[in-house]
Amino acid sequence: EGAEVASYNNHNDLVAAPLKLMPGKYTVIGSTGEDGGHAAFGKPVYRGMDQVEVVKGMTSTAQVVCKLAQVKVTVKCDEKVLEAFPQIAVTVTGNSDFTDAARNLVYNRKDSVAQDGTIGGEGYFQCTGTLQYIVYLVNEDGEISDGDIFGTFKNVKPQEHYILNLEMTEDDEGSAIRPGINVDTSTNDKEINVGVIVNKKPKPVFSTNGFNLENTAYVTLGSNHPWQVNVTARAGIKYLAVSHSSLLFLNMGIPFAFDAVSVDNAGKSAINSAGLVWSGVAAGSKQMTLDFTSLISILPVGEYEFEFLAYDRQDQQTSQKFKFAVIPSVEVSATGVDPWGRHAFVSGVFNTATVPSGMGFEYRKAGDSAWTKVVDGLTVSGKNYSVKLTGLAPRTNYIFRAVSNKDVSNEISFVTLGADQITNMSFDSWYKDGKTWYPNASSSDFWWDSGNKGANTLSEVNPTQPSTNVAVSGSGKQSAMLKSSTAAGQFAAGSMFLGQFVKATLSPMGATLDWGRPYSCKPLSLKGYYNYSPVIIDKSKSPHNDKQGTMDICQVYVVLADWPSGKFEVSTGDSKFIDIANDPYIIGYGSLESNVATNGWKQFEVKIDYRSNRIPTVCVIVCSSSKYGDYFTGGVGSTLLIDEFEFVF
Repeated sequence: EGAEVASYNNHNDLVAAPLKLMPGKYTVIGSTGEDGGHAAFGKPVYRGMDQVEVVKGMTSTAQVVCKLAQVKVTVKCDEKVLEAFPQIAVTVTGNSDFTDAARNLVYNRKDSVAQDGTIGGEGYFQCTGTLQYIVYLVNEDGEISDGDIFGTFKNVKPQEHYILNLEMTEDDEGSAIRPGINVDTSTNDKEINVGVIVNKKPKPVFSTNGFNLENTAYVTLGSNHPWQVNVTARAGIKYLAVSHSSLLFLNMGIPFAFDAVSVDNAGKSAINSAGLVWSGVAAGSKQMTLDFTSLISILPVGEYEFEFLAYDRQDQQTSQKFKFAVIPSVEVSATGVDPWGRHAFVSGVFNTATVPSGMGFEYRKAGDSAWTKVVDGLTVSGKNYSVKLTGLAPRTNYIFRAVSNKDVSNEISFVTLGADQITNMSFDSWYKDGKTWYPNASSSDFWWDSGNKGANTLSEVNPTQPSTNVAVSGSGKQSAMLKSSTAAGQFAAGSMFLGQFVKATLSPMGATLDWGRPYSCKPLSLKGYYNYSPVIIDKSKSPHNDKQGTMDICQVYVVLADWPSGKFEVSTGDSKFIDIANDPYIIGYGSLESNVATNGWKQFEVKIDYRSNRIPTVCVIVCSSSKYGDYFTGGVGSTLLIDEFEFVF
């Protein structure tokens, strides 16, 4: 019934000691040979199975006939092919393309040539239903034929043997591939004859009048500099497809795709009128020139791209892209800004072939007349460059521009963000409502909360409360003391967070909390003081039972986000917490964790790592004497004191 009852590495082990089984019907599966993975040379794998019934008191015999479980492929070359091409390589794959090397085998002449012309040996492929091949050849003159001889076989089955025969043909005007399949059903051999043209010409090639097609060409706005792309095909040009995806070009009269060889007179006239002209379309022409000079001279600033596909009379093809950007006539342009509270990242682009002299930026407050110039500390990537402007005032209007010794660019305005602190980050203000302490000046100025309300359900516990043990002395100074305790028989960590305790829940045991307060600044870090005295974890619950007996850990972390609701709803009983790693609304995050006693106050600074340049709308700060306290796991008595928090901008 699908359960494996026995397995043997060698079936001969069963000869001396037959397997005793309960009466019933069984399936016996046998295999032989090495496991060659997806594809391998010389590693055939054979498999078979037999159904057998075991009868009480009798010995039954299973006859397992193992047949090839893979597809076999060999490649043969006739004498003329071997004479004409010193380099021959045929790549075969069982994949949909040739990108997965584990599914490819390369039959290479340099590896081996058998007496019958077989090159590379016998290859075996896991059967995927498809085989593809592509041929690479180099003749005595060093001319390369790469990728123009190829083929695909579908409905491929195990036990089939595909033999690719590379044969010479004298026809230089016909197809480069001559498929023909002869099936011998008794052997499952499939002979595939692949024609190789004797006087195969090189594939079409592209060239220019002096620029590199592999890089983006930069053209000054309105320039009449000549821009020409040539295609050369020694076998004669059959067609030259030109395509693009620009609505601007389409509206100018250039179709999304056309064949420069066969386009009708009306179509060619419209394309020529748009500024794209070409020559060399006579029958059998071996070279064509596409001239983009007039078209490019009238284009607005922007990035553009054409793609070409050249096909010759021996059915060989080559593709090429032509990317160019029309740039302003000035040397530099301002492109963008990322404002923060006391600094901003500004960016620009230089439009010249090399970095212009005096390249940098200038900025000023809106309303001021004097500019401040910045030329040092630039970050340059390609033609883009940027710099960090420092010493800015929060919530202030500024203007910047890119400059060089020759030009000044367009101007871009921006407003810096705020550089605000959160209320009561010093933890000096506290009030008590009944038996519960709150780290705020009053209920009308409520920013911080803790788990006190839930811990005090039966009696006054207050794992979080004010302390006169402070990091910075002064009149009226206090700190926050977070001490892990037990409440109503459950572990209760000392905790404090920006937000509000909503309610305690009994089923499931825990609490619901709203984390977060409105905040739209982007601090660089959170700094402050902490004083931690951890103990060994003596309370634990799933999934953190493995923490039992290890040292407790304190945690302070900050999250800046833009949750649409303006908060994050936590449910400790349902283990619903912020997914720090994957939450798409998180913009910035920083954390401090430690299991080491500080033996007094210690200053810290947590760097905030930003994942986006979006502006946050919510800030969450969470502090706990036991990191896993939300899971009722920690050490009773672990104590964390925190004081004098401050955002750094």
